Amino acid sequence: MSRTQEPWAPYDATPADPWDLKKVAHLHRRAGFGATRAELQRDLKDGPIASVDRLLRPPEETAEERDILTALREGILDSPDTARERLQAWWLYRMLYHADRLREKMALFWHGHFATSNAKVRSIPLMLRQNELLRRHALGAFPDLLNEIVADPAMLVWLDGGGSRKEHPNENFAREFLELFTLGVGQYTEKDIREAARAFTGWVQVPNMPDGATPSFRYDPAQHDDGVKTFLKQTGPWKAADVVRITLEQPGCAEFLCRKLYRFFLNDTEEPAAELVRPLAAELRSSRYSIRHVLGIILRSRLFYSRAAYRRIIKSPVDFSTGLVRTLEVPRSNLSLVALAEACAQQGQDLFNPPNVKGWDGGRHWINSATLLARSNWASDVVWGNPDDDTKPYDPGAWAKSQPVAPGQAAEAFASLLLQGDLLPEARALVLRAGHDGGQDSLRKAVQLLLHCPEYQLA
Repeated sequence: MSRTQEPWAPYDATPADPWDLKKVAHLHRRAGFGATRAELQRDLKDGPIASVDRLLRPPEETAEERDILTALREGILDSPDTARERLQAWWLYRMLYHADRLREKMALFWHGHFATSNAKVRSIPLMLRQNELLRRHALGAFPDLLNEIVADPAMLVWLDGGGSRKEHPNENFAREFLELFTLGVGQYTEKDIREAARAFTGWVQVPNMPDGATPSFRYDPAQHDDGVKTFLKQTGPWKAADVVRITLEQPGCAEFLCRKLYRFFLNDTEEPAAELVRPLAAELRSSRYSIRHVLGIILRSRLFYSRAAYRRIIKSPVDFSTGLVRTLEVPRSNLSLVALAEACAQQGQDLFNPPNVKGWDGGRHWINSATLLARSNWASDVVWGNPDDDTKPYDPGAWAKSQPVAPGQAAEAFASLLLQGDLLPEARALVLRAGHDGGQDSLRKAVQLLLHCPEYQLA
């Protein structure tokens, strides 16, 4: 995109608008799950171009990382009694420790976009397979993701596509495909839904599977409606791939997706104006719906680093709970990933179990009396430990020594790490008083106060 093209012109640091710690932390909150002090200092030094490039093109995972993830994945499939908890722990491990955090953030975005719940699917292997599909295409071409999601077994169960035959087309998937996945309300007719449902017919569940076996599907051409259909004003003997192609040709499809990306990465308190969406949608279409290309524009833009986007999103439970673990560099041995998953669920985001086909509402819906208490409880568990879920107390002195930061300056360092100066004077004074002597319990009190600040609830 041209450097002079508004409103997505690239951000350039100036004396009046410098590349500072606030912007670095903002980038990592939105494009990942927070950053360590060393990562913040590295990117502060390297500048915005290198920092965004590192997120878009992360280093390859090491052999050790592959071995750990493989072992965690095998544990899911080999432990049916605890498979649900292991599946959530496996994904949270990736969010916390994998180098490709933007991909994990986008996998979370797609999980909400193509919201599929194991409450109905009732198959951990199928939910795992779908999650890997979302991750594989997370930054790729949206058409590739869309074509694969049409035939995804978990989706076939979730929206009843596995029994949709030409004599009785099921409209559930076709309706959500148009309303929630591609175009949005008002961009299609009821007839378009019926015609799309006909095109999506043909998938049947393999019968007579043993009890407890993973559901399996096959495509049966005899069960596909190969008749002429008129869909979005185009007529032909359309199949599923044709419906995907025709839908993607609609200008409203790219605009629909860009609006969702805007709300996820910039500001979820208001709908973006048309003058913000249209140029971004044009870039999306011209790049064959490349998600990586459009995210590059978003993360490099002046708008992304502007006051209109800064701390304008309430952190999701996953962002809040994993973010404080990553940022504080809580040792892996101190943390129960199962407890982390349960904390996210208590705060309103049960991974692999979104509440309905629309996914999580997000925004202000994340905050109520029950979820605020759950956030507070998780912060307390991380800081002070909880023997009931194998969470060990946090060692702020060890963190300060590793930086290195003098004990008497550690409370100030934690305030900078967690809030980058976005702290009211009264709250800052309270934090510094709590941690003034640099003792372990004093610093824990200071950290807990910071995690309870309203500003920390905002990404």
